[in-house]
Amino acid sequence: MQGKLDTKQGLIPFTIVLTIFSSLYFMYLYQGHQPTPESETFLKELGEGLGSLGLYVMAIIYGRSLLKILLNEGTMLQRFIPVVYQDISITMSRRLLTVLNRYHKHVGATSVGLLLGHALLVGAAKLNPFLVLLLALIAWQGLFGLFLVVRFPIASLKRYGYLVHAQLFSGVMIGVFAIFGHMLT
Repeated sequence: MQGKLDTKQGLIPFTIVLTIFSSLYFMYLYQGHQPTPESETFLKELGEGLGSLGLYVMAIIYGRSLLKILLNEGTMLQRFIPVVYQDISITMSRRLLTVLNRYHKHVGATSVGLLLGHALLVGAAKLNPFLVLLLALIAWQGLFGLFLVVRFPIASLKRYGYLVHAQLFSGVMIGVFAIFGHMLT
């Protein structure tokens, strides 16, 4: 009898395959890419600042996910922390995770707003399929995250929202598409 299939085991091969296909597509797009001269305006500078803030907020969100993985699989965390400091480190990590869980919906909504504002003000998504896909994924995550915090009468919608929203595969796609999309601009 086979054990329960762990979706995290497929995350590394998925990341490798996605990166390979994205790099091939990037090279194809870069062949016909004409660099456009950048004009520095106040709105573009503001958009770049929003993008930097959005990057930090996304680091908090996916850092929370990494901390959840490390704490749920105690043996993995114990490999990184010396025995003398394990009790205090795990206690502090659980406290940090409690705070991150409490404010996750606020941080997530902030990240969606910051990143969409960044894209609108900088205008880099024009004719850039990586950034268009990135914006679609961010909107997707925000929409299904919204299903989790707004009280809907349909319980199946909330359950489906959790299954779609809580996927590290989406985070990998967001990261890969952001890197290649920004390299193309």
